[in-house]
Amino acid sequence: MEPAPAGPLTPLQVSQYLEHLLHAIPVGVVAVNGRGIVLAHNEAAAELLVGGHGSVGVPSTIEQPLGARIGDYFDEPEAIAGIIEESLRDGPRTEILQRHRDRETQHVEVIARRVSIPSEEPVALLVLQEVTQRVVAERDLKRAVLDREFLMQSGGELSKSLDYQTTLETLVRMVISYLADWCTVNMIEDDGSISRASVAHVDPAKESLIAELHDSHPHDPSAETGVPRVLKSGEPELYPDIDHELVERTANSPEYLRIVTALGMDSCIIVPLIAHGETLGAMTLVSSRTNRRYDETHLEIAVELGLRAGLALYNARLFQTVEENRAKFTSMARILQRSLLPPELPTIPGAEVAALYRPATRSLEVGGDFYDLFETSDGDWGLVMGDVQGHGAMAAATTALARYTLRAIAQRLPRPIHVLYQVNKALLRQGDERFLSAVFATLTPGPAPQVTIASAGHPRPMIIRGDGRVESAGGEGMLLGLFTAPDLNEQIVELEPGDALVLYTDGLTEAGAPRTLLGEEGLRQVLARCVGMSASDICASIDEVLLTWQSERGHRDDCAVLVLRVAPEARASS
Repeated sequence: MEPAPAGPLTPLQVSQYLEHLLHAIPVGVVAVNGRGIVLAHNEAAAELLVGGHGSVGVPSTIEQPLGARIGDYFDEPEAIAGIIEESLRDGPRTEILQRHRDRETQHVEVIARRVSIPSEEPVALLVLQEVTQRVVAERDLKRAVLDREFLMQSGGELSKSLDYQTTLETLVRMVISYLADWCTVNMIEDDGSISRASVAHVDPAKESLIAELHDSHPHDPSAETGVPRVLKSGEPELYPDIDHELVERTANSPEYLRIVTALGMDSCIIVPLIAHGETLGAMTLVSSRTNRRYDETHLEIAVELGLRAGLALYNARLFQTVEENRAKFTSMARILQRSLLPPELPTIPGAEVAALYRPATRSLEVGGDFYDLFETSDGDWGLVMGDVQGHGAMAAATTALARYTLRAIAQRLPRPIHVLYQVNKALLRQGDERFLSAVFATLTPGPAPQVTIASAGHPRPMIIRGDGRVESAGGEGMLLGLFTAPDLNEQIVELEPGDALVLYTDGLTEAGAPRTLLGEEGLRQVLARCVGMSASDICASIDEVLLTWQSERGHRDDCAVLVLRVAPEARASS
């Protein structure tokens, strides 16, 4: 290579010198001055910049770039002008710039550095190399990674909730965060109609327009294109480029055209939402950006998302149906349960009475706990607390049998143990092998009220004394419905003014199970704090403890409480 001539060179000499310098270099090289005017170039650069095809703003008749402005060959002239300026001032610069040739995007790596030659103005040497394949490969790889991350994240987000509407909202919000500018989900209803289930737009103010579009122009289920076709065929549709002239010609009303124009629609994908072979609905993704045209890769991601969303919506809808049925069954069980309890407690002279019933939270069936309070033929009062084994219809039948048998027999047999013996016989005759624990007590009113208590395998009642003591009362006994002659006994207890008798089922002492239990001692401590309280306040205090001790999923068992409190002035008034 010839050495540079000594002394400042004329522009012609600079050009001739650079031509010799660049001729042997195999990659495109262009020499430019500070204004971006091409001073010299080699054949590789000419082929890259012109190549007989022409670029944006450059007529295809230009055969050589010599004397042209280098920025005219790129989409952003100011970008390459900045590179040249920085390289002349600060040192070498590298940038990948974009240009279009024959409607195709071309990516060119530009390496700019200052050339040290004697010249009237500074000269920069630009090394040009087409890197379109590399850029596209890197972009596709990045996009594939982002797409996979999006799908993985979508699976986790869609499975967070089993609420149907929440799942729909999560779906459309995820779509506009990554794949679309606006999104609509349509679902097939039981009557075959197409509903607008959920919508979202990157501009929340426009979401009302989507709703307005659907309400004023609902989908025709018999249509052969768009959402109706996707719902019928289960196959997706891809519209890479929306023909705006066609939309204007085919718009069925000025209002429709106004809304579509305001929303923006340049590219569109419609995919089915499928679960277990059933098409549940369709999801429409719309791009209103000219720089995002949907292609087969977008379609593939949307279809995969549709499958995941379909399964999530199927599960949410199934869960919703189960919950609705659960609520119905629970309501029916509660109605039946109430029918097995006294609608209201009678008034007992000289005493207060109150009751509490908390059904098991986790059970949809009728519980076996029951209580009763009634007047007997001899003027005494019968108090009953029972717990039938199990839940459901059979338990309800046994509860009804025990309660009404006990009521009837108590009218003619005065002693509690005799009444319980007869209930035992009735259970054995029924023959369903269900057993019953029960407490039956008779209250004899008077200046010193007496209570005769018989227990059959049931937690013994407790008495809250006026001085703060809490005592267990009633004899031990065997369960009813298992043996022909159960061992039963009874105990007579005298109540003082202000004393309270508390009958309960084991659901109360087992509150908090399985992790921990309130237990009998815990119940004693609760009742000790109820000294001086009315019967209703005692029940309220016990209920507060139940709510505190219940587990995250509620009560495991039914809880029943019956409280009878002798009025503080009972003896004096008598």
